[in-house]
Amino acid sequence: MNAVARTLRTIMYKFGVAGLAMVSGLFLVPRYLTVADNGIYKLVLVYAQLCATYLAGYGNFFNFGLNRQKLPREALVGIIMRLYALVAIAAAVLTVVCLLLAPERPVFGYVAFAVGTVPLAVLFGYTTKLVQALNEIDWLNRLNTIQALCFVVFAVTIMVSRHFDAAMAPYLLTLTLGGWFLSYLIAAITAYVVAARLSGVKLLPSKHPELRRQVFAYGRKTSLQQLLTQFNLRGDLILVGVLAGTTAASLYGMAVTASEVLWHISSSISLLIYARVAAEERGGSIALIERTFRFTLALLVAAAAFMMLVFPPLIHFVLHSRYDRSIPVFEVLLLGTIAYGTTALFSQFFTDQLGKVKFPLYMQAASIAANVLICLLLIPRVGIMGGALASSSAYVVSLTLCIIYFKQQTKQPLSSLFKVTRADRDLIRRLLPRPRSIHEGGK
Repeated sequence: MNAVARTLRTIMYKFGVAGLAMVSGLFLVPRYLTVADNGIYKLVLVYAQLCATYLAGYGNFFNFGLNRQKLPREALVGIIMRLYALVAIAAAVLTVVCLLLAPERPVFGYVAFAVGTVPLAVLFGYTTKLVQALNEIDWLNRLNTIQALCFVVFAVTIMVSRHFDAAMAPYLLTLTLGGWFLSYLIAAITAYVVAARLSGVKLLPSKHPELRRQVFAYGRKTSLQQLLTQFNLRGDLILVGVLAGTTAASLYGMAVTASEVLWHISSSISLLIYARVAAEERGGSIALIERTFRFTLALLVAAAAFMMLVFPPLIHFVLHSRYDRSIPVFEVLLLGTIAYGTTALFSQFFTDQLGKVKFPLYMQAASIAANVLICLLLIPRVGIMGGALASSSAYVVSLTLCIIYFKQQTKQPLSSLFKVTRADRDLIRRLLPRPRSIHEGGK
């Protein structure tokens, strides 16, 4: 298949998944859950995703081990699946303990959903990483839609059913968490079957002491980086929940979900230049990053302006004014998302072109420190708006550090990132449709 067509298809799938997540997070679940219950639902998802993100990071070794080091496929799969077996056993034990404690302390019932879903999310992560390492991108795209699509089906079913059975009202949160669990169960089983068929090996645990140390050393580093990235995205929501309660977390989570629609635009652009950043010579890669930064920034600003016009009335009317307090928070987060959306370009340049793999880790740590500090100072004083100010400020810190480091490494003037060049204008002219002349139309 043509590489461009595959890339465009991947972008379409990415926006499809983002659209499904937006529909469920903005316009389905918040319609039938109370604001407080929606906050509990958001926090359960966040805590489960943090844990699963760290553990699933070990699956990144599939790409490095199979495609760079040419390690035996069956041995590598056996080590990763042995790790997964340990994760599944530990999660099963903790889930049983939480269920036993739930009758006396209901909060443990919600913890049980989070812990019980972790091994499913990790299995899905490992198997899709294997599919990606095998370069089966079309299959990867299909697998990545399953969980979001299944959950939308479950959420629609719950929303419709509650109109015919009023007795469901006390159980709506439990049913929603149950639908979320089942969506991951379906996605994980499907991905496991597909990965086993595509890889041609049995996805079973096995011992390989000679490879184990290498896999775990690599996995710890990538897992830590993924955990920091995820915490940078969700730390403000966690702190809002801790410092201001579940209702505040629900309002804040609504703003986060809406603003992150913008992030998918920049991540799709990053995907388009992913291979070229490393493949180009140093000068060409620098020019590529500068040009892509300008186009991405312009596109994000235009998209943010459009979202500021469309999303507030949508949230107001669809959710019957219950989440109006989220709207100003959304607008502040949207500004921060513009900054965050451009940092991935620089991180990609530092790691893939310069080989400076530690800088993104330091940048994430600095951003998290700023986020946490400002949250602790502002949330007790100004509520959920404090979380938005902290998050946006942290993203600006990340972008500032990236620009400073980019200038140091490339010796380019700051104006090179913002000045529109002749090459930019030529590219715009090539992208715009050309009007056909009368003579061309008659041919």
